[in-house]
Parts: sequence; C-alpha cells; structure tokens
Amino acid sequence: MREFFLVVFAALAACTIGVPSVVRFAVNNEVSEYRQNVRLQTYSFKNCLPADQEMGVVSRLVFSPDPLSFPGPLNVSFAIDVKSTVSAPLKGSLYLGKKIDNTWIKVPCIGQIGSCSYDDVCALLSGIPGCPQPFVDAGIPCQCPFQKGSYNLPVASFDVNTAVFPPGDYHLQANLTYNNQPVGCYDIMVTFG
Repeated sequence: MREFFLVVFAALAACTIGVPSVVRFAVNNEVSEYRQNVRLQTYSFKNCLPADQEMGVVSRLVFSPDPLSFPGPLNVSFAIDVKSTVSAPLKGSLYLGKKIDNTWIKVPCIGQIGSCSYDDVCALLSGIPGCPQPFVDAGIPCQCPFQKGSYNLPVASFDVNTAVFPPGDYHLQANLTYNNQPVGCYDIMVTFG
C-alpha cells in the first residue's frame, strides 16, 4: 500500500485501491482470503486541529454511492486548502484501531499498513507509478511538493474488487508534519457491516 492518503484522506480512499486485490490474514498458521461483501454503514471525518494551526485543511470529503458496498464502486470527492508549500521531508504517523467489544485494539504496522510512522511520505509517494487521471484532470499533485493553493476533486471513481476491511468499527488518525510544524491532523471513524 504505497498510495498514502493523498493530501491526506482522499488518499485513504486511494489507499483502498492500493491494497492488494484480496486481504489476507493468518488464522491458525494458515493464510485465509477475506472475500465477504461489506457495506459502509457510517463514517465521520474531522480535522483534529483548529484550521489556523494546520497547513492543510480538508473542508470537504464525500464518499458515494450511498450505501457504499465492497466489492463495488467507490466515488471520492474532496476539497483541501494548502496554506503554504509542503515538500520533503513530510513526516506522517498513522493510528489505525479496530473496536473489539468495547476496547480499541491498535492494528500493528505490517508492511507499511496499519499504525505506522513514516519518516518521509514524499519518498513513499515518489514510488507511485502514476497519478489517477481524475487527479491529473483536477490539477491535484500526487507527489511532493504540494504547492500552496486550493485543490478540489469533483469526483474520482474507482472499482474496489474486494472487501477491504472485515466488518466492524475502525478509527484512523493521521498526523502530518513538515519542518516540525503541523500540516494536519485528520480523524476518521468508520463502521463496516
């Protein structure tokens, strides 16, 4: 999964695309394939910091169709304001938790997926072979530097050919910093059923 969350969460949608075609996990030392259809029941998104403290403020993030089911189509739309140019090294930390009963369990970082720290997100982004055409058409960069400006993705459509997450509640928080200054903190809660 080398497609970060392009200027944060939109790439979380892009992360969905970067995940292999089947999610594999070990059960009793056997590798299983998770192929169950899942449906996005609820999601919420917020900037964790006040807008005056972030260099990248996401003002709109929309997923469709409603209901959203995997496997199936995924449409993403977003708007972000980048207040000043951001380039390497763009540090990132990602927390991913799954709720088990009433307890949040931290998903460990395995193969740069899960609760991970990234010394330079720009280096990860440079490994992406190409930018999705809707991003190109909208003038949204897929690699550093991210120039000061407003970016608007009217809609990007992707086919997700597998259930990305097993059913349950998930919490994701992404923190980005550049030159020890916060670029942004983004908090996402989702429930798949």
